[in-house]
Amino acid sequence: MRRGSVGRFQVMALLQAARYYLLKGDLDKAKSFGLNRAIFYAWAKKRTQTTKRTTSSVGKYQHTRRTTLEQQTVKTESIGDEQALVSDKGWFTIGEDEQTPEDYDREVIQKINTIIPYDEAWRKALEYLRKFDRTTLENQREFFEKIYKPVRDSFFEKIRQG
Repeated sequence: MRRGSVGRFQVMALLQAARYYLLKGDLDKAKSFGLNRAIFYAWAKKRTQTTKRTTSSVGKYQHTRRTTLEQQTVKTESIGDEQALVSDKGWFTIGEDEQTPEDYDREVIQKINTIIPYDEAWRKALEYLRKFDRTTLENQREFFEKIYKPVRDSFFEKIRQG
């Protein structure tokens, strides 16, 4: 199902946010995590579809360039069996970009509100995820396969139908 700019991205963000909220209890960080994971999966899907393997021969003169990286402190947070990068401000990041609760509100809540009230979608997402045990919620692959995939194209439609 896709109406306007609402689709799988918003389903992923909503369910990931609800997942984080049920596991950790922090709504603002749940929004950051939900948007972060939706961006990550969209990037991974696009990358897999567009990546072509290319090979090139350097010949017998291979050059090795050494780079020295400054020692950096990288903050991560564990959500079950996956790690996500966290900024100094505490928001989840991809690269240098933070995903803030305000970004989630704009990219997810506002778009969901165009087809159904977001509060209803949030409530239904929590109800749906509570059907699964904690082990399934904590497992990245099981979350994707058992929770997200079965509803990715029908979640909002089912809510609208009651």
